[in-house]
Amino acid sequence: MSELEQLKEENTQLREENRLLKLQIEELRQKFFKKNTPKPEDDDKTPHLPRKRGAPEGHPGKTRPVPDHFDEHVDVKLSQCPECGCHSLSECKRHEDHYQEDIVLPQVKVTRFRHHFYWCPDCHEVVHGIGEGELPGSYIGPVAKSLASFLHYQLKLPYRKIQMLFRDLFHMSFTPGAVPGFDRQACCRRDPIYNNMLKSLPAQRYVHADETGWRNEGINHWLWCFIAKGYALYHIDRSRGSKVVTAIMGKRYAGTLISDFLGAYNRIRCRKQRCLVHLLRLIKKWLVYFADDRKRRKYFDGLKSLVKSIIRLSEQYARGRVKNFVVRKADLVARLRRTLNVSLDHPRADKFIRKLAGKRNQLVACLDSRDVCAHNNIAERLLRDNVIMRKITFGNRSLTGSGQHNHEVLMSLIQTARIQNLNPLEFLRLLLTQPASASAALRPALASGR
Repeated sequence: MSELEQLKEENTQLREENRLLKLQIEELRQKFFKKNTPKPEDDDKTPHLPRKRGAPEGHPGKTRPVPDHFDEHVDVKLSQCPECGCHSLSECKRHEDHYQEDIVLPQVKVTRFRHHFYWCPDCHEVVHGIGEGELPGSYIGPVAKSLASFLHYQLKLPYRKIQMLFRDLFHMSFTPGAVPGFDRQACCRRDPIYNNMLKSLPAQRYVHADETGWRNEGINHWLWCFIAKGYALYHIDRSRGSKVVTAIMGKRYAGTLISDFLGAYNRIRCRKQRCLVHLLRLIKKWLVYFADDRKRRKYFDGLKSLVKSIIRLSEQYARGRVKNFVVRKADLVARLRRTLNVSLDHPRADKFIRKLAGKRNQLVACLDSRDVCAHNNIAERLLRDNVIMRKITFGNRSLTGSGQHNHEVLMSLIQTARIQNLNPLEFLRLLLTQPASASAALRPALASGR
């Protein structure tokens, strides 16, 4: 090899390393800093003045609506003038009503259930009943237990802060370790509903799937999220592989699986829709990578525009407001096939394009059904509560797996209740006292995955 060829090879290698370093710097900058958009300036090049704080001029004010009822009436009368202290006041034929809403701090209600025993001649046993709202063997009532679960799994309060809140607000004392005990005692009532949701998941027409990291006693796990029409299901597993997906959804799935480009979803045999928003993020990285390469940057700009057109047509198709849909769909599919049948003479970029070409049908499945989204946004949004909780509580602290199981079941039922417009706090209380009624309250979904 001549010296000139060796220098050319080294130059090519240095350029590739420079592109990778620029990409890593850009990713770190976007991770820690917000997008800095320059402020517009006037035509005379005078500096732009900051917007005046407060509501804009002419903006109508908005006050709290007058309550439709009142629980207590108070007549505010005077015996002397508050300004000068004069006692010779004469009442005017005028009054003004002022409504004020406030909360009444609840008090702890202690209920004594006296069980009367009876002899049954048929089964030859001494029997007794269970009172309304009674949890046998429990010294804490269902309202307190459901509130503790709601505060932890919905408002992300740690167990010790839940103990402090009950102590200072309700004057009810218990140890922090008793709060996860509430979940363990009631989990047997919730398991049948969770298991029914798990079994019915493969029968849904479409399922959104996503995953995020989770910690269990300091050991890395993965929290999986499966969203069907009106149901949210969470599962914590040590693995991030395809065996988790096939164990929950089966090796064959008759519906449409909407997910990102994780390889774990490749093993299941079904119709798939890959998240096009994730694809736009990958394209954005290639645009940074080829920032100084006009030809390749132009290609990825065109691919980005094409993906956005598919997303836009899918949204219009879902709303039923699209003209010449069949023609526009055929045009986008043909453009996508031509775009992915191109070589950029770059090993890494060509490998990326070949992978997309192999999943071409999985990029346009959203154009075949109104119920299938072009993105996986709903799964990411329903994972957000778990991510916030992970930052606060650092995951589960249970080697036996009970805390992990409680999180799966409770988070699934709370999010399902929210999706179906049910009050999660009332649903948890009903779940403790009347599990059959709580199961019947979960109805088919009101809205699609969009």
